[in-house]
Amino acid sequence: MNSKEIIKADTVLVNAVVYTVDKNKSTAESVAVKDGRIIAVGSNEETGKYISESTEVIDLEGKLLLPAFTDSHMHPARCAYPYFFQIQLRGVFTKDDYLARISEFVKENPDTLFYEGGGFQRSAFDEVGPRKEDLDAIVSDRPMALDSVDGHSIWVNSKALELAGITKDTPDPPGGVIKKDPQTGEPSGLLTESARGAVLDFLPPVSKEQYKESLLRLQKFFNSVGLTSCHDAIVTYDPEYYNAYEELAGEGRLTVRYRGSWLITPEMVGGGEGQSADFQPEMSIDEAVARGLEISKSFATPYWQVKSFKFFVDQVIEEETGFMKEPYAHRDDNWYGIKVWRQEFLNETFRKIDAEGYNLHIHQIGDAAASYGLDAVEYAVNKNGKRDSRHTFVHVQVIDDADVKRMAELGMNAVIAPYWSVIDDYYWDLYYPYLGPARAFNSQYPGASLMKAGVNTSFHCDFSVTEPDYGWALYSAVTRTQPKKVFKMEKGPDAAAAVRTTDHSVELKPGMVGPLGSPNECMTIEQAVEASTINGAKADFLETEIGSIEPGKLADMVVLDRDIFKIDIEDVAEMKVLRTFFEGKEVYSS
Repeated sequence: MNSKEIIKADTVLVNAVVYTVDKNKSTAESVAVKDGRIIAVGSNEETGKYISESTEVIDLEGKLLLPAFTDSHMHPARCAYPYFFQIQLRGVFTKDDYLARISEFVKENPDTLFYEGGGFQRSAFDEVGPRKEDLDAIVSDRPMALDSVDGHSIWVNSKALELAGITKDTPDPPGGVIKKDPQTGEPSGLLTESARGAVLDFLPPVSKEQYKESLLRLQKFFNSVGLTSCHDAIVTYDPEYYNAYEELAGEGRLTVRYRGSWLITPEMVGGGEGQSADFQPEMSIDEAVARGLEISKSFATPYWQVKSFKFFVDQVIEEETGFMKEPYAHRDDNWYGIKVWRQEFLNETFRKIDAEGYNLHIHQIGDAAASYGLDAVEYAVNKNGKRDSRHTFVHVQVIDDADVKRMAELGMNAVIAPYWSVIDDYYWDLYYPYLGPARAFNSQYPGASLMKAGVNTSFHCDFSVTEPDYGWALYSAVTRTQPKKVFKMEKGPDAAAAVRTTDHSVELKPGMVGPLGSPNECMTIEQAVEASTINGAKADFLETEIGSIEPGKLADMVVLDRDIFKIDIEDVAEMKVLRTFFEGKEVYSS
């Protein structure tokens, strides 16, 4: 072939508003794609030379074209099966509605041997949490276990407690709490963190085919919101789990590109703060790391790779298990939360993983957790030498300015959820009393300051904690409050009487919905788009492949129904995805 002959495109998108998210924030009019990759970006005239009789030309009629979205932390396989096939409590927010959903499911599935599901909000209950008696009234002869929406606690009936051997005399395990009825001392029906394990051990296993079926259903939803790349933050050593991804990838059936992290816990390997000296772990930390490394080598496609290890350095504030520098404000026992790991063990573990060239994916909620977690990352870097490691803090709910600076110096990622940076019922019912007014308002969920410090900052929804919705994510990143549609959904019939504001100068009172913290933490719409595209790609070392619309990159792109850079921010929340392209192939069309 003549060296000057122009390659003809498979697809050319014309008459678009192309926001490339390249380093110059360039805009263009047209994109040409060949064999799944972008071969040209420019004007209609410039890409016209790539059109042949066989080229599909798609006229976008002035619509906005962006890189497809990324999500840097979620639980796709773990949550997809219960999301589609078990008791689903999402979308309702009161105890009565939860019980109605549960009753309906039990009536429709009378032969189920162990009822599972989840999605309840902790803010719908008091400090003790939901009660076993409410579930017993629905089903008492078979066990039931329901995950909270954040996955840090389970609501169980008496049969599940009996099966697990949990009584009023059962002590709290290290790193967990068995909630007790304050009058009787009996287990109330809520198990948090490691205390869940006594029941989870009895859950029926999910098969590889069930994982595969639910992942295929899930990716249709993800593609419909413009999502084509995700990070599975809890990959287990169960072959049924990780081989579900591997088989779908090998079969060419994935339209979402997955990266993942092997889960390591003190229950698996020891090293936990407060664990007894005679605790017998499932395996040594060396065995756990070696197993993850070996299995990772077998993943043969770019659609499913596991290149990091997941650690919790604390848990969550709503269960009083986030690890804080100042005690919880609503308690009088000087309670600081749960420190998950012994420092020396974590230091050496991080060193070993970093020495292998793998990434650390670290759940961090409290400021004390951030400090000791960063101490361990620094230890690893100092011992092994600095490299482009991009170790990650996920959630970053409360963190000191000094530790943000340390994150930047260590070249770390911050993975944040703009969906949660809001004053809402969750704030008033849990964070406000637990942290105290000043800490709850001023210290939670930094946004723009992370970017300003030089920390690569990307977004996550923590599915199924929150469903991915990029109109919502972009809106809340810019305003730090709820969009109208979410406010109306969560308030339901009470929305007309409730108060919502976007004004940072308004003094908020209990029950009101409004902006969280300083307006200095509000991102620009351009920053929010970067966080949900190119920065997510960088978090998983994929920025040379995806995250921007540039020649040579894979053609992962999304068409929106409005130009989010030119409209009122209130309208951004209402944006709709019209088309999604995964490696040049249209995988969703409205």
